[in-house]
Amino acid sequence: MCVWSAYSGTKPAAPELWESLKKIEGIWAGYYTGIVTQSEGKLHWGKVLGNTRVWQEKYDLAAFPGTCGLIHSRTNSGGDERRSHPYLGSSGKVAIISQGCPGYFSARSAVAVKWGNEMLEAGKTFPSALPAPLKPTSPVLADGSCVAGAEIGANAVEYWYEKLGDPLAAIKKVFSDINNETASCFIFADRPGIIGFANSNQRMVYQRSCDGVHLSITTIGLPNGFGMELPCNCVGIITPGELKLEKLGDRYETDTFLPKGMIEAALTYIRDNPGRSLANVADFALKPLFPADTLNFRVGASYRVLETLLAENLVKLVPEERTGGAGAPGTVFKIYAAEP
Repeated sequence: MCVWSAYSGTKPAAPELWESLKKIEGIWAGYYTGIVTQSEGKLHWGKVLGNTRVWQEKYDLAAFPGTCGLIHSRTNSGGDERRSHPYLGSSGKVAIISQGCPGYFSARSAVAVKWGNEMLEAGKTFPSALPAPLKPTSPVLADGSCVAGAEIGANAVEYWYEKLGDPLAAIKKVFSDINNETASCFIFADRPGIIGFANSNQRMVYQRSCDGVHLSITTIGLPNGFGMELPCNCVGIITPGELKLEKLGDRYETDTFLPKGMIEAALTYIRDNPGRSLANVADFALKPLFPADTLNFRVGASYRVLETLLAENLVKLVPEERTGGAGAPGTVFKIYAAEP
């Protein structure tokens, strides 16, 4: 899973986004880093293969103007910097960051490939294209190229935004059809201050402040560490003063059952297995508590559990720099039980 944050308000977005990502980059990601901001009808973006330290060696936050933007850190999933987020539609009108996986829909039809081929026919381009799949679930288009699923989403939303002129309608048109467990955020070059989103069984939290609205995958990335969850089956837009929500689709109905004993199970696992990741906690401590073969909220619950354990000073996060599979440094946050 990747991690991300978003901001729209009155302050320069890039520093707000940067401070948020530094708090969370190693929780479930840390190997690819990218940012995009919106200003005066343009999208300004920069991304690298590597963690925030690598990004800061190449870019200056001052080069990303505007008060609305997105930031993202990706897992050790392969590819060069072309596989970092954000992705832009080929007309430069829409940017996307996304996190998640096929998950519950792994065995179902690859609808993303259909959308990708339609975008090829429409003249859209894919700078992320590789000559061979990175993994079996990677979309391979009719021309034989393997492209990033999020880049398909960026082009498809841009295509329908150009036709409909409505950000929310364009996002819903595309993401109500794609089968994935993902959370995605969008900004539009000609729509100052608007952040669009689509959420299928992932975690999205937000907080309003006196200077704007902040979003993230976890409250750890929000100012003061608290926020409200968006529904796990929704599409919408948010600005500093407005929130519009619609249902994403019937196929995304999540079993929101939360079992008892999650905190205890997670803490026991962390004490018995010091230095593991949140992914390990989710897979080995929490997964057995949830019903199998349903679209359940295990991943979202893992963030709730971590937030609670940190708030109660029961665990601590320790960053560690590691070399990723593509040869660049990444950041991992190891979880340890706090000293008694």
